[in-house]
Amino acid sequence: MAYYITGDCHAHFEKLIWLARFNKKLGKEDVIILLGDVGLNYFGADKDRENKKILADFPNYFLCIHGNHEERPYHIQSYRTQIWRGGEVYYEPEYPNILFAKDGEIYDFDGKKAIAIGGAYSQDKKYRLLTGLPWFPDEQPNDEVKSRVENKLNEVDWKVDYVFSHTCPLVYRPNRRNEECQEKIDLSTEKWMDEIAKKLDYSQWYFGHYHDNIQYMDAQLLYEEIKELGEPDSVQKVGRPRYRVGETVYFTYGKEDAREGYGTVEWVDDYGTLGQEKEVSYDIVGIPCELPGEKTLFKHIRESKIQSIDEMEIVRIEREEG
Repeated sequence: MAYYITGDCHAHFEKLIWLARFNKKLGKEDVIILLGDVGLNYFGADKDRENKKILADFPNYFLCIHGNHEERPYHIQSYRTQIWRGGEVYYEPEYPNILFAKDGEIYDFDGKKAIAIGGAYSQDKKYRLLTGLPWFPDEQPNDEVKSRVENKLNEVDWKVDYVFSHTCPLVYRPNRRNEECQEKIDLSTEKWMDEIAKKLDYSQWYFGHYHDNIQYMDAQLLYEEIKELGEPDSVQKVGRPRYRVGETVYFTYGKEDAREGYGTVEWVDDYGTLGQEKEVSYDIVGIPCELPGEKTLFKHIRESKIQSIDEMEIVRIEREEG
């Protein structure tokens, strides 16, 4: 059996369909963990049923973490509870392979322990209230949920292998420096998680919410990217290309990525195109670092092997200033 993990779907399941169709043969004991804002308890009965039928056709289990843009399952009459992998989950008998984690429960993945901590603040709350879009008053964990999480961690001496959450501790929160009007954003959940992270012994903290893909030393922010649980490399990354035509980049290539080059993006192999079964790739007009006089076309360089020259310069400046 295998365990895969990815970020927000918002009822767009192309990346999951792509995974099952081209990359992995999923079995009935395999699990895909979805880190909140799945899009199954959001629109209302009819539309939600349509989306649930899509995932119900998959052979594997889905373990869904509670996001901010979805109703909590215990408010929906059709949900029941059961014990699954050592922890309580919510499910509907009509869709038995779609499970929603209960905040504070710990699940067993072949001896690895993972705790679920859902919820987040909606930064677009005012807009949703003005326009009539769904907004859920209990989108963030309340005091009862927080106590349940902390009590469960006490039971395991504050040691787990993985944390599955929707938002994240402040220490991992992206774009903190550039965010305007930050004082208007409710960061109470992130601050609480920050205190948990300081006490907790864990291997990886997985989260979504921020619609990006970032690898930290002991955490992973996932959006389009799909990874195997506990592994650093992508199983698949499809969707939004990070780099643009004309952008100057550094990249590695060749056997074991031992060679280096730099150049300009000439072409982007977008979602579903040739050579892009696992992640976005690029054609780059550039030169090998060891042969600076030889200009050539490098085909299908995967996004994970590329860095923007501008990004590298920013990192260098920050290190010098720090």
